[in-house]
Amino acid sequence: MSTYMLVHGAWHGAWCWEQVVPLLQAGGHTVITPDLPGHGQDKTPIKQITLQSYIDCIGKLLKPDEPIILVGHSMAGIIISQVAELFPDSIKCLVYLAAFLPKNGESMFQIANKQPITRFVKMMKPLPEENAFQFPFSAMKDFAYHQSSLALVEKLQPRFCVEPLLPLTTAVQLSARFGKISRIYIECLEDKAVLLQTQRNMQYDCQRYSLNSDHSPFYSNSQALVTLLEKLV
Repeated sequence: MSTYMLVHGAWHGAWCWEQVVPLLQAGGHTVITPDLPGHGQDKTPIKQITLQSYIDCIGKLLKPDEPIILVGHSMAGIIISQVAELFPDSIKCLVYLAAFLPKNGESMFQIANKQPITRFVKMMKPLPEENAFQFPFSAMKDFAYHQSSLALVEKLQPRFCVEPLLPLTTAVQLSARFGKISRIYIECLEDKAVLLQTQRNMQYDCQRYSLNSDHSPFYSNSQALVTLLEKLV
């Protein structure tokens, strides 16, 4: 059986994997779901959070003699890429779930800015006093959860958080250490957050799989996501 580490994306926490974890565990797998600094149950002050903060959070959970399947959703693609560069012997493969897959020297914002400016981008609000930005939680259903019920999104709304800015503007530093690790990209065909063309533009040296899903398949299509994760390795 395998060990999966599932890393959540922006505005979320480890809670977003709550439907996926028991399904993987039922298959005999070990599942690790950390809260990134400033997210979920972690109360690190937002102003202090950098990309390195995220790297340290994930890195301390890795063991060189127990390589894992490292899954990153959305923004977390940046994180798992830099983690792979620093800890290549601890990772069996990388899985990008509708995630940002950078090249050396790119930040998440650099990639995101290549997308067409949608009405959702215009909704994002900077919070200069916290060095963060916020997406209006009332619009989250249309943005990332349009295949899930309104009742579910209303239940989740109190869990969403603001997003630290510094990790998203920091460029990754990648080399052949990162390049030697197998990469799998799971694209979400109905995604309104990371548009399908953007996802495909990032898929270099990847094995591609598709889900007929919005940006949040861990809720809208959790069984299909788990079936695919188990099939990949």
